[in-house]
Amino acid sequence: MKTIKVILEAGKDGYGVSFDEIPNVFGFGECIADAKADAKAALDGFIEALKKVGKPIPEILTGDYELDFEFDTEALLKHVEGIVKKTALAKASGINPAQLTHYSSGLKKPRKEQRDKIINGLHKLGQELISVS
Repeated sequence: MKTIKVILEAGKDGYGVSFDEIPNVFGFGECIADAKADAKAALDGFIEALKKVGKPIPEILTGDYELDFEFDTEALLKHVEGIVKKTALAKASGINPAQLTHYSSGLKKPRKEQRDKIINGLHKLGQELISVS
């Protein structure tokens, strides 16, 4: 089964979706679940439009495929902001809270190394919570 990478991006009023392998196809939802559903609907609509005008369907969209959703950093931080305080994430990731604020507001985009630190920090916090009995 083929895997299509879907990027979830934070927007003013919700979450947008885009596809690495399929340019110019987008979706949107007010919440993550709606954005995920719209991603599938956007692909279905794209396929139908191609069929209607007689254009070839990209190989990745033929046969079975699954969608692999990945947050961009801004959307990830927006998603966890009501659950994880920036100070806790700063301590777990080694990135200061002011820098995390820049990332969560979209003012700055982190390098891959910084993004990895954020994800590892979230995983570390999650493991600490799981270990509580």
